[in-house]
Amino acid sequence: MTNQERIKEYLIGKNGYLKSDISNGKVIMLSGVWGSGKTHFWQNKIATDDLKKELKSKAEVYSYISLYGKSSIEEIVNDIFSQAYYSAIGGQNSVTKGFSTFTKRMARFGSKKVANGLKEEQSDNIERTALKRLENGGIICFDDFERKSKDIDLNDLFGFITQLTLNFQCKVVIILNDDVFEGKEKDVFSNVKEKTVSKFLNYKPEVEELFKLIFFQKYKDKKGKTRFKYLKLRKYRNKILNTIEETKELNARIYIQVLDNLSEWIENVNNEEKREIILRCLILVHINFIKNHIIFKYDDKLKLPIILRSFNNFPIKAINIFENNIDSSFNNIQYELEVMEILKNSVKEELNNNIESIDQYGKYFWIFFKYYKIYKYKENVLKQELEKINNFIETGILIKDD
Repeated sequence: MTNQERIKEYLIGKNGYLKSDISNGKVIMLSGVWGSGKTHFWQNKIATDDLKKELKSKAEVYSYISLYGKSSIEEIVNDIFSQAYYSAIGGQNSVTKGFSTFTKRMARFGSKKVANGLKEEQSDNIERTALKRLENGGIICFDDFERKSKDIDLNDLFGFITQLTLNFQCKVVIILNDDVFEGKEKDVFSNVKEKTVSKFLNYKPEVEELFKLIFFQKYKDKKGKTRFKYLKLRKYRNKILNTIEETKELNARIYIQVLDNLSEWIENVNNEEKREIILRCLILVHINFIKNHIIFKYDDKLKLPIILRSFNNFPIKAINIFENNIDSSFNNIQYELEVMEILKNSVKEELNNNIESIDQYGKYFWIFFKYYKIYKYKENVLKQELEKINNFIETGILIKDD
């Protein structure tokens, strides 16, 4: 059973934790590394339409609250009531959909009277309906902790969450990154989480788990029909997955960007003959660009990326050291540091006072040879094909084939 399957079974399986009264008044923390797809997993595998229908049948509510941009506890309260109200009435209108956002913007642009009037008019009905449902063991999910405003004190936020669970006996789920807080907030977080959180769940998917979660995303078209977002890529799914697994990249946002660009490429470029080869190259070029912000462009004579040729004094001995020491079985940071040390010691006399250039340009050599020698990203790819891929990734614009 995979990490995702275990968490799903534990939370919403038969007699799952979230379905039992044992979790009433409890705070659950779903944590994992940045970009590992925690929100995608929660929204697509846990907080499904089936769970929401089940909650509604028991007169309970589900509220999903993003802390992104929130600058006060009051704004969070507004969102909770608005979401719970929408969940209770089973419909959505323009007022409830943008309740806190609209009133906040009105107040910001000087129309406080109008904004306050709207809040007063809506509050009684929304709060009355929402409170009834929250008291029955509803679920409130807080996401985007790392994006909350600095105006919200962490102690106050956790104090508010604690009061929610005590006063309403609802179930609270917090989604956040492992290393979301720094400095003083990190100390505060360490102290309050032990007092507040009842259950810690570690979300740690394998590359294949996360890839499948993103790849098989569904959406509803204008007619309300459910469709797969990346249906056009089905034929190449295994090739795409194998290429991403080579890089060991575990980041949902990167997967989405890569898959979106692959879809655009297939739609606009007619060359079917070498498609798998081209798609593999495109994936590797794109991941490199996202992570390192560089595109490798080199001519036929020097075989070196332009970014490296700008430093004319970098000796050929340094290049040979990288070539001789790089190996696919040592694709890790510790080994990289060891090779850098070998490089510095070996070329110290030749570089004289330019040792600092090893640090400046050495990382680009490492990246270049990793993609060139280990991944062989441009193998069987013609120069004009690579140029088209580079252009597309660098500019974001793909010219459609005639």
